[in-house]
Amino acid sequence: MGCERMQRVLNFGLKQKEEVKEIMNKFPLNKTNTSFEEMRARINASTVTLYSSGRVVIQGKDCEKVKKLILEKMNLNEEEAIGIDETGRGEGEGAFVVGAVLGNNDYLRELRDSKKVKNIKEKFLLLTENSSAQVIVSFNASFVDRLRNKGMNLNEIESKTINRIKELFDSLDEKKEVIVDGSSLKGANPKIKFIVKGDDLEPVIGAASVLAKWFREESGDKETRKSWKK
Repeated sequence: MGCERMQRVLNFGLKQKEEVKEIMNKFPLNKTNTSFEEMRARINASTVTLYSSGRVVIQGKDCEKVKKLILEKMNLNEEEAIGIDETGRGEGEGAFVVGAVLGNNDYLRELRDSKKVKNIKEKFLLLTENSSAQVIVSFNASFVDRLRNKGMNLNEIESKTINRIKELFDSLDEKKEVIVDGSSLKGANPKIKFIVKGDDLEPVIGAASVLAKWFREESGDKETRKSWKK
């Protein structure tokens, strides 16, 4: 994928910011423009800006090449994980969607909480290009009603779903760490790790957030959930 908008964005934690600084220091430095910017550097034909939040913005005609250069120079963790997130929980209509992505955090750093993403389709293409596998489980409004009428709530539906996703990858001999956005759910496999605001902290969860939102937006199910007030 090229740089249609001549921009790429990477998100790093505080520890990895120091690695980014070391890389940028090897290239010509430019003056920062705002108090939120920690460093600016010219790398090849692009300008790279490091923000205090850990966000790195790469702007220029070779931004994709510079993005890969930065990632290649860092001490990357080659271990994959399975990130899981849902969307539609707080909605009174449409599908309730759980998305899962098997991938490496370091190659998904352009992705974060889908609520903070403007172009979902573009990010969906990025996550499928840079991850190994994706799983979507979608419950239409009428099916959510059916399960609720059986006495299940959305927490139970989600916990059963993420357990099955873990079992799927385990059965394929892909026994990876499973990390889920949000607080712990009753009934979830004890080996599954829950992270509050994980969709903004772990790129593989951010990727799952984008996947779930993309599918929900594409879904033709716009029906109102009749059990919503029950």
